[in-house]
Amino acid sequence: MKKLNCLLGLMTIGMMSIGLSACGSSTTSSQTASKKKIGILQVVTHPALNAAQKGFKEELAAEGWGEDKIDFTVQIPEGDASSENSMATNLVSNSDMVFGIATSSSKALKAAAEDLKKTTLPILFSAVTDPVGEGLVTSFTEHDNVVGTSDAGPTAKNIDLFKEFGITKVGILYNSSESNSVVQKNEAQAACAADSITLVDGGFSQAADLESTLNGMIGQGIKGLFVPTDNTVANAITGLKDLLIEKKIVTVCADSNSTTAGGSLGYSVDYTLLGKTTGKMAAKILNGTDIKTIPCSLADSFPLALNSEFFTATGIEVPASIQTIIDGQK
Repeated sequence: MKKLNCLLGLMTIGMMSIGLSACGSSTTSSQTASKKKIGILQVVTHPALNAAQKGFKEELAAEGWGEDKIDFTVQIPEGDASSENSMATNLVSNSDMVFGIATSSSKALKAAAEDLKKTTLPILFSAVTDPVGEGLVTSFTEHDNVVGTSDAGPTAKNIDLFKEFGITKVGILYNSSESNSVVQKNEAQAACAADSITLVDGGFSQAADLESTLNGMIGQGIKGLFVPTDNTVANAITGLKDLLIEKKIVTVCADSNSTTAGGSLGYSVDYTLLGKTTGKMAAKILNGTDIKTIPCSLADSFPLALNSEFFTATGIEVPASIQTIIDGQK
């Protein structure tokens, strides 16, 4: 009898264990199923774009939407348009929200959503210089299921920096296939005209032509170089550093990462903060705010970055007016 009671007791405990195990499995499955899925498409691996992605995730976590509540899928086509489009389709098909980092990725996500007739899927973007001109939104306050942040920087303010060095002939190095760079080239032309600075157009269509284009402008007598927020140039500027130092070309960059990697100075966008602003928008949407009521945003901070290595190596003196700004930011 004792043996029978023991056997029944063991069977009961076993059944309870199975039941508890099943409950635990169900709970875990339910938690996984309840997570929101956010797909991120980032055109290339690049410090500025990586920073935007990092800021986006950090702000979501700060707003209560950490990785315990969100499954992120990040895809990077490394500049390949065909891969970018197929990745966009995959992310749109399998996500509750998507985030495009840079112009082409954001446009690919919007096109994929339209093709799949997912017209209510929230699409966020960042690091897009001209979202209106690119057709992502009608205006910063008029849009449907697309909203985000622009990295349009103070081009005129950056061009003004050349005057502090007495430079009157400047080149601009940019990929003419990157629409955001063309926008900044047009802004630079207007700013140079206002400052009586001659601008030499250094547009190229293939990365292989970048260095020869720069050398061609140096041959034309430029003493300064403006680098917009251009992905192709940013990826190559480390390799141009020695040439820029050798020729003593003061290089003003619209991206602080480019300044550090090989440039001289520049008012630049803080891409981490830009990503955080976009993350705050995403959190609002996840909390129930209608995406149509959220306005797009520009960066609101443009610190002046300075690469002391360039000035030490070239012996070019930092103007007192610029040093005062740098000191004031500390």
